[in-house]
Amino acid sequence: MADNTAIRKILFATDFSEGSSHAFGYAEVFARAHNAPIEVVHVLALHQADPEMASREMPKCIPEAAADLIADRQVVRALSPELGIIHTAREKGCDLIVMGTHGRTGLRHVFMGSAAERVVQLADCTVLTVRTPGHEFEKP
Repeated sequence: MADNTAIRKILFATDFSEGSSHAFGYAEVFARAHNAPIEVVHVLALHQADPEMASREMPKCIPEAAADLIADRQVVRALSPELGIIHTAREKGCDLIVMGTHGRTGLRHVFMGSAAERVVQLADCTVLTVRTPGHEFEKP
């Protein structure tokens, strides 16, 4: 019987924010504990015009000490961040998605939505969302 809880490959989704940097620490811990490589992805919306900027930022989002864990880094285009993340996780055969969340609540959440929330709802694998440290709760 196969172990469905095994972590063989991790997808780390980054938007290059402080929250993403914080979330990478969790991806690194899981990768080292399970001897699993990390696939790194940044998703550009179709209307965003500067993939070169994203490609320049990609190396900066991974600490040098964790470079040995990285299997691949890629910038992908998609209709939305969540669809790009989910598609990449499926395509790469990832067992775990790790991503930061901005922790928006109240009206900002209603109007801006939450890519992390949609990834949790739609992904085929386990998703670990990591809250940005120091986030202040906003009254709805």
